[in-house]
Amino acid sequence: MLQEINNFLHTLNSEEGAHDNTISSYKYDINQFKHFLIKKKKSFKETKVTDIEDFLEYLKLEKKMNKTIARKIFALKSFYKFLLSEKLISQNPMEKIETPKPEFTVPKTLSVEEIKKILETVSKKNDDYKNLRTYLIVELLYATGARVSELISIKLNNIDLNNSTILVEPPQKGKTRIERIVFFGSQTKFVLEKYLEFRKIEFTKTDDSPWLFPSNSRAGYLTRRTVLNILLELENEVKIKKNSIHPHAFRHAFGNHLLTSGADIRVVQKLLGHSSITTTQTYTFHRHKLIKAIEDFHPLSKNNENII
Repeated sequence: MLQEINNFLHTLNSEEGAHDNTISSYKYDINQFKHFLIKKKKSFKETKVTDIEDFLEYLKLEKKMNKTIARKIFALKSFYKFLLSEKLISQNPMEKIETPKPEFTVPKTLSVEEIKKILETVSKKNDDYKNLRTYLIVELLYATGARVSELISIKLNNIDLNNSTILVEPPQKGKTRIERIVFFGSQTKFVLEKYLEFRKIEFTKTDDSPWLFPSNSRAGYLTRRTVLNILLELENEVKIKKNSIHPHAFRHAFGNHLLTSGADIRVVQKLLGHSSITTTQTYTFHRHKLIKAIEDFHPLSKNNENII
């Protein structure tokens, strides 16, 4: 059973160019189903529709949300489709399994006061490279609304300090992202410039890493896990509600605070990258509106009365 999973994951990686996060997620979900089948003394080849239904019922008893169950169904559908294409099974037990609709939930977001408390904490520790790195991570997540995958893979030559913009490129794997521009204000620019000074000191002149946040990881830049750990340590230090400081919380706060301050929802969608800027001409057309939204409505902006 392990060989079948490994072959499937290898195909995802080499032929379909799936993102590392997708591969990890599929691996976890399929392995969970594998252990479920082992308890029933069955293999993937012996799986019936009733086995799938039993597994889904088990997930419901475990109080898993529909969103989680839907993800596992999607992983198993892809896996069994692969087994069928490889002629390892004659029938696909996932073919008629329906995906449940996700529950509607209002995303929890950090308040302006909580953001203020976080920034006050990180700003007090700006005397060494690692502390400044944490400060900049928080600043960029909140000031730009960037995804964590976009943040960790920022290249130095994609940062334009004069225009306060960063060109965010898509991950090396995955087809759901295309490059876009994110914007930042004067406060973030100050932190970024100070971080770059410390970065030069931290890394030798022989270091030619192109990344804003270099590391010894396989990719050469900070991993998502490292960022999560950094924010977890910060959460313990700031002492606000548990599990509230994570990368996506800052992205939610970015969008929410712009909207509640009066920014146009279409502009916020652009800033969040829900509708991507694909050409220089289109970027130039929208640039003024996007920058003005940051200047007028973002809590970090000097033009906003609610400045942090």
